Amino acid sequence: MRSFLAPLVLAAALPAFAQGVEKHWYFDVHSFGPTFEGRFQDHSGSNPVDVDLQNDLGLAKDKTKVGFGLEYQGPRFGLELARDEEDYKGAKVVSRNITINGQTFNESTLVHSSLKAVDNTLNWTIRCATWPQFWIGLDLGVRATQMEIHADGTDPFTNISATAHYKTTLPVPQIGPSLGFEALDNRVIARAYYHFLTYKGCTYKHPGADLRAFPVRWLGVRVFTDGEHFKVPRNSINSDVEANLDRTGTGLGIVLRY
Repeated sequence: MRSFLAPLVLAAALPAFAQGVEKHWYFDVHSFGPTFEGRFQDHSGSNPVDVDLQNDLGLAKDKTKVGFGLEYQGPRFGLELARDEEDYKGAKVVSRNITINGQTFNESTLVHSSLKAVDNTLNWTIRCATWPQFWIGLDLGVRATQMEIHADGTDPFTNISATAHYKTTLPVPQIGPSLGFEALDNRVIARAYYHFLTYKGCTYKHPGADLRAFPVRWLGVRVFTDGEHFKVPRNSINSDVEANLDRTGTGLGIVLRY
């Protein structure tokens, strides 16, 4: 929570030094390694899933690959394309029977697991109200998160080995308010947003903030924070589906402005 509030508090203090909104293209490379935790259950099909990413698999961050972003930011609208990829690994003796894509790992089995997450984001910001130094807007877009889980283990009592592989994509609309400004002769740029979606008792929350500083006009550094929270109660969209997933992190990057 502190990592989200810090850039936002700074953003609130800078408008007095702002000089005006300009239009630019931005290309950045960044590192973003969020935590990923929660539980997912789906018994509605022929290949059920019932697993907790931490309590069952002990998944932790293993490798953060370089992410990319391309943006246009202008006086009236902004457009963002971004891609991020993270790897997680775990090794844990399960304390209950778990199921991944129809394959059950019995209690007391040592399960080695990995998870690959790929995010592709398309976001369009409409700047509904603008001032020389400040704007308030509405974000419209979509983020598709592809998750791929692999697990294997050998039952200590039967000595039978099992392997499971599960792959799914979660496309989520991005809708919500955003705000930003350019300050100190456009050497400091900040943005904050809060995307929110609710449907039949399910909720999705996506807060974030981005702060950029340009020591030279065409090259800068970027620090940002981003969090996603999925909550799908049982009997909301399906009586056999329940999910509670959280992903939160802070990233750093280098930005080229032209």
